[in-house]
Amino acid sequence: MPGLRFWILIFLPLWAQGQIVHQPLDGVLAVSGELAELRNHHFHSGVDLRTGAVTGKNVYAVADGWVRRIVIRPDGYGWALYVDHPSGHTSVYAHLESFSPEVWAYVLQEAERRNAYRLDLYPAKGSLPVVGGQVIAQSGNSGASGGPHLHFEMRDRESEEIMNPVAMGLLIPQPRARPELWAKQDGRWRKIEDSASVNTWYDLALTLPEQGFEVEVSDSLRSIWSLQQWSFDVQRGADAGLAIDLHSQQGIRGFHIHPSPSQPAPGWKLKHAWPKSGGTYSLAVNSGGSPIWAGRVRVAQPNPGSTQALRSISDGDWSLELPAQCFGMAQAVSLSANGNKISVKPDVAAIKPVTYSWTPSQLADSLWDKAYLAVRDGRGSAKIPGSRSADGRIVFTSKTCGSAEVRIDTKGPQCELLRRDPNGRVWISVRDELDSEIVEITLNGKWTWGHLDLKSNSLYADAGITKGKLVVWVRDEVGNLTNFTTEL
Repeated sequence: MPGLRFWILIFLPLWAQGQIVHQPLDGVLAVSGELAELRNHHFHSGVDLRTGAVTGKNVYAVADGWVRRIVIRPDGYGWALYVDHPSGHTSVYAHLESFSPEVWAYVLQEAERRNAYRLDLYPAKGSLPVVGGQVIAQSGNSGASGGPHLHFEMRDRESEEIMNPVAMGLLIPQPRARPELWAKQDGRWRKIEDSASVNTWYDLALTLPEQGFEVEVSDSLRSIWSLQQWSFDVQRGADAGLAIDLHSQQGIRGFHIHPSPSQPAPGWKLKHAWPKSGGTYSLAVNSGGSPIWAGRVRVAQPNPGSTQALRSISDGDWSLELPAQCFGMAQAVSLSANGNKISVKPDVAAIKPVTYSWTPSQLADSLWDKAYLAVRDGRGSAKIPGSRSADGRIVFTSKTCGSAEVRIDTKGPQCELLRRDPNGRVWISVRDELDSEIVEITLNGKWTWGHLDLKSNSLYADAGITKGKLVVWVRDEVGNLTNFTTEL
């Protein structure tokens, strides 16, 4: 079994170093999301491990250590544990359903003491010790997950940089899919054949960039990209490299093979100069030591410029402020306003947050604090609550740069009793235009734990077998408050 010997030769020395001594799930691990996958606004910072489309699978500490951080939130990583290890690393387990009894006892005590349902806790060092192979949680589907799975990470404890868990002993299969090269020709993206004619180098993009790639132009090595360790503060570089119209046209994420002049993304190991004038060039792209594509490419125009000064564009009651080096390459952004709506072109990914400002001419003063911005670009949409500025504007700071409209929300979340399950949880539907949060839950006047899931728009309260008056207070992002009361 040469394949098995290969795994043992790679990983046994790493186990001896005390990094990963136990796999985070039982059985043979299967992957649904690779490290460094290209996502909207970020590179995927861990490995998504399949749990058979169900929740409740045992999650194990991968090595001895102690629980350093516990997070419960309705979005992001949802329920998550961060375990520090003597090796100087931190293992992260996210989208969990529940914690071990020891961890949960600490969480419940802190939640009641703080009267809080969204938690970010840092237990005293060593107060919650774990050993490799100990069950620390159950897998789930909490937070911004797209289905049941375990999101697993390894980080450098001091720098918080993301590291490759496979290099530390995570036993996962090699990816089967191979990268493909795409070219934009006549405004449409297509898989490249034996040759291509494009406008600029940025009309060439590679799928599955997380597998790494090398690019040769005219038989000279020009670029190498391989992302194995990086910091969260450069995550937005994913947007600079994303071929956004490939995603909108074909539903495929591709990464420009030419480094953007203002690209803050990590991973570029080599960035030699590429030809800057039009012409026909030989091009070869390799990934993992294997050829992906080789042929000739005609490039019509020089590459776009890179200088992007801070600027503000306006129309009527609207303005849009773009920070310096806001995009992966220089863009001629235009804005046109029509009442509470604006159109922003072109549809391109921003790598720094932008600021929208609106001066409403006919909006009651009492409604200013109820305004939010619904904004959309080629990657999706966002809803951004506004804030008043000292000079009489409503300001919205957004990671999404695209066409938008202001909407007014004056109604609190709508709540409806759903059921009481055999575990004593009372389930309540919570719906609103914006995201909501729990303010407080009481049962017969006593504080009670509960959790809100934004994906299903449902909230549960831990009532057990107790009967009486259940009171739930929930609030949306612009402060609309709802009091829901029911008799159990």
